[in-house]
Formats: sequence, structure tokens, C-alpha cells
Amino acid sequence: MSRTAAQEAAVLASRAGWYREYAPTPLLAAHFHCLWSHDIHDGPEHRIAIVPDGYCDIVWMGGRLVVAGPDRRSAFPPIAGGERIVGARFTPGAAADWLRVPLCEIVGRSIPLEDFWGAAALRLNERLGGCAEPYERLLQLKTALEQAATRHTAPASDMASVFMRASDLSQSGSVADVMLDELSIGARQLRRRCHTHFGYGPKMLARIRRFQGMLGLCRSPKALPLAELAAAAGYADQAHMTRDAREISTLTPMQLQQQLGG
Repeated sequence: MSRTAAQEAAVLASRAGWYREYAPTPLLAAHFHCLWSHDIHDGPEHRIAIVPDGYCDIVWMGGRLVVAGPDRRSAFPPIAGGERIVGARFTPGAAADWLRVPLCEIVGRSIPLEDFWGAAALRLNERLGGCAEPYERLLQLKTALEQAATRHTAPASDMASVFMRASDLSQSGSVADVMLDELSIGARQLRRRCHTHFGYGPKMLARIRRFQGMLGLCRSPKALPLAELAAAAGYADQAHMTRDAREISTLTPMQLQQQLGG
């Protein structure tokens, strides 16, 4: 299949600027995987691809706070050169309680935070808008989330276990079967809980986490031959990896290696 001009121009978000992650404070550790900032490069505009990772984030971008729901395929939001973005990434299993909505209802969507938190989000948005620098904005966001964390209990550990298993590249056989054995629950209950906390079922989660594992391998200073890359990432073969990469990101494994390689 021929590649379109838009696909030619796709650039992974990690290659479009300076991305940094910050460990959550003790008050946030049960609820948030990390806080992060992303300074987008100035210069010519690119079609920036934000690839799925199985997480849900609160994001300040374009002058407002939004919830970035989980994705099945790459998102291509309009991002201006020089944009300075900050965000907070929920831990697996935490977002549904904080947002009071099952994540299957917000898959592939970017929704204003006030749709979930009302006036509190508008007040926070105003405070963040008054910050001169991203680190000040991130500090304000952290403080607001710490205050909110006192009203939330830590998420159950079962979804963290599911996420970990889905991310295990060494896992052979059906990841869903392993999850069922470990959690001692039925297939319907596992699927329902995954839809609530990840936005989709365990097979889709495992597919996205396998893709993320492949991206991690692509960051190696020495590029693996594609057949070896497929085997190391847990794909059936190179064709399987290529098909998944194209469907999820629009990019081929070779293009991903070129963008991510050391």
C-alpha cells in the first residue's frame, strides 16, 4: 500500500521536542504514574503522532486543561511549534475513579477537564494560565492534584497487575488467560474491568503494550534486524509486527527505528 504524504510527515511526539518525566510525590504515587513536561520544537510544523500507551492523562495544552483518553491508534492533535505542555499520567486503574466515568466512554477523545470536575477545573485552569513558566504550571498542577488526592482511595491492585502482565514481552501464550489465572475472575468480569479502567479489553491492551515494548527496543543504539526485533517484542513474525505498527502508528518498524534509534 502506498504511503500518503501525511504518513510521510508523521513524527513521533518524542522526536518533536524535549520530553521529561517526573516521579510523583508520595501523596500522588498511588494515583499517578508520573508528571511530565514536553517542550515542542520551534520551526516548521510537523504532523506529530502521539502513539497509544494504555494510559490516560490530564494535559495542559493550548491554554486549557483536557483529559486525554486512552487511544487505540495514534492521535494527531494540532500542536504549534514552541508549545510548552505539561501533564499528569494516571496509574493503571486510577483514572475512572478520578473522572467518575468508565474509560471506554472517552477512548480516542480529548475532553475539557471541566466536563468532569466543573468549576474546580475552571479555577485550576485559570491558575495555570497565569503561570509564566512550565515548571510553575507543573507545580500548580501537582499541588492541586495532591489536594484532590485526599478525596480518593488508592486504586485496587488488580488493574496494575493486568497492566504489568500486558507489558511483559517475555509472556508466551494468551496474556488474557494468564490474567484470568492470576486474578481468579471470569472472562466477562476481566473484560468489563479492563473496559472500565483502560478503555478496551485485555487483548487490545496487550497489543498496545507489546507495541510500546517494541518502541523501547527501537531505542537501542544498535538497531536490531527487523525479524529479531519482531521476535524480541513478542510478535508472531515480522509481518505481524509491521501490520500492527502501521495500524497503530501509521509508521513502519523501520521508520520507527530511524526516529528512535540512538
